Amino acid sequence: MSQLKNITLYTDYETYDVTPYVLSYQIQTTLTTPYESALISLKIPTHLQGAILPFYRDTGAIDLDAWVTVRDSRDTLDLNPRVIFCGRMSAVSYGETVSDEGLVEASNIELNFSSWLAPLMESQIYLSGKSLLNGHIYDIQDYGRLLKRTLSSVFNRDIGGVLRTLYNELSPSYRFPLTLAGGASLSQIPIIHSKSRAATYAPDRAPLYRGVYGLAINAAQIRPTGAPWSILSSFFDVDPSLIELFPTLEPAHARGPISDFMGSTPVIMYRLKPFIFGALRSQSIDPNAPANQEHARNIETLLTADEILEIGVSLNAQDRINSVYVDSPLNESRGIEAFGLVGTPTLERDDIARNGLRMYRGQWPFFPQGSQTKSSSLSSEINYTIEIIDRLTRGAHRYMSGTLRTVFRPDLRPGLWLRVQYPQAHRGDLIVYLETITHSVSVDLNGVEIRRSTLNFTRAFFNSEEPHHD
Repeated sequence: MSQLKNITLYTDYETYDVTPYVLSYQIQTTLTTPYESALISLKIPTHLQGAILPFYRDTGAIDLDAWVTVRDSRDTLDLNPRVIFCGRMSAVSYGETVSDEGLVEASNIELNFSSWLAPLMESQIYLSGKSLLNGHIYDIQDYGRLLKRTLSSVFNRDIGGVLRTLYNELSPSYRFPLTLAGGASLSQIPIIHSKSRAATYAPDRAPLYRGVYGLAINAAQIRPTGAPWSILSSFFDVDPSLIELFPTLEPAHARGPISDFMGSTPVIMYRLKPFIFGALRSQSIDPNAPANQEHARNIETLLTADEILEIGVSLNAQDRINSVYVDSPLNESRGIEAFGLVGTPTLERDDIARNGLRMYRGQWPFFPQGSQTKSSSLSSEINYTIEIIDRLTRGAHRYMSGTLRTVFRPDLRPGLWLRVQYPQAHRGDLIVYLETITHSVSVDLNGVEIRRSTLNFTRAFFNSEEPHHD
């Protein structure tokens, strides 16, 4: 049977090591919802299933309240290998087959798991005339206190700090199973909204970190209805071409009950997409912008040519953007645009002459920092925001997207730059931005493990320098 290691199920009362019965597993992580998922296939004789898996006592069905951790099994000498997936069971299928000879055999058991954020993504909260369940059904007074605490952070923090405040209000009512990190609350998950917090909890991501520019959102629109995560994402993850809000398991560098248990630190990243390398012309407007920033040419994470099984790239003219503007609370359209009056769109005139105007209007619902900045006008702040969006989006058709099929690389995670030694050495290294990663492990009939990773990337280019962006 399988030689895979370290695949464990957790409930509030028991843990279940299913490692010896695993036929295969597939883990997918990405920057957008649903963020993380896993499919684990087991082969367990019927008479052993009751001891190996958790079941509901009253119905006799497999317990959907179970969680799972999958650890990196490459280093057999590591007594606490790093968790590369953690999530809650979302679906299960199983049964039995009967052969023509009347022999009964258990079918494969297929376990599906969603992200460790699932409680926040799937729960419902309501505003009611009477409080019935703390953290889930708010009354008017509870809502007023939540709004007051959120508002208190609005005018003395960056927009990421507001996200952190609101997350800390909504998350304490959700937890891991008691046997997983002692049932730690999801409120213990760090929100990475500054370079200093990235350096503490996710140092691999600190060199290219840029916070989201802005001071506040319209807090009057924050109503505790729907799923907690949908409330957060609707206000803060407004334009995936510009802003990233996603959960990730980072190698543990900080101590704590969750990190110590997993060997990984679950964090929630909130940042601008890391496609800005040099200083922006009007960067002095933003007091939180990094003065110095790493460059793609300094990327150390490497995929060697020997690790590549297959690579394919593509470009699409539909990705062409030759003009950029912003939609913000200060320049809402009323049928006639405010181009040149409230911010000036960037115009790549030669490309427009060849291909027509292809304008991208970034969604930026955050109020500006205003008096928090040094002698800056609202117009200059709008133009700075346009410059951010321009650097992130214009000329996207010149970059490659594609897929890499490689040897097993569970250390790679979405949202990282990767230097790829292209099989044709004369082309130089290919610099890619990882968007989605799928790890697949299976065991053949001889008990040999087959382990592969598939990397979907964007923003790729051949160069030791960054492409020119005037």
